[in-house]
Amino acid sequence: MNQTQVVEADQLVLRRAGDADVESLSGMLDGMPDFSLYMRFQTAIGKPPRPALVQQLVCPNGAAWVAERDREVVGHAMWAWVNGAAVPTAELALIVAEPEQRRGLGVRMLTAAAHDAIASGAAQFVVMVSAMNDRVLRMVRRRWPTATAEREGALLNFTIPAADFFAGVS
Repeated sequence: MNQTQVVEADQLVLRRAGDADVESLSGMLDGMPDFSLYMRFQTAIGKPPRPALVQQLVCPNGAAWVAERDREVVGHAMWAWVNGAAVPTAELALIVAEPEQRRGLGVRMLTAAAHDAIASGAAQFVVMVSAMNDRVLRMVRRRWPTATAEREGALLNFTIPAADFFAGVS
């Protein structure tokens, strides 16, 4: 029996990313303001972004997710192993299109990534945030008040024990 999934207009779909998402994710990034891209990547990524960069986003050394609305990518989240960490550590990263921000999508996507990273053996998370990114700094500090922060140039690197991650996520 063949079944077709029907997705109503304006419905948000969160799913694992893969090679088929390269073009749509590239389009989302290409349409974002330079400042938003800099807050996520801490460097210029070009417009359109380099294909090698987008390929690493959909196929990291962990796992990645995209959020779609009307079959267009509006968000990306991922986790990747931190090499050389004393305990199994996954870096979490996220970018959400401007119209989708401040609606809880980022936390929803980070939660999916964190669940997967824990299932893969992560004992803690690192979230790297620009010291200028007030929105994300507030989110991290509000949701994970016990996270430790270490300054590295213009970045604040928050470490969140996996056991504490879901305590702050509603």
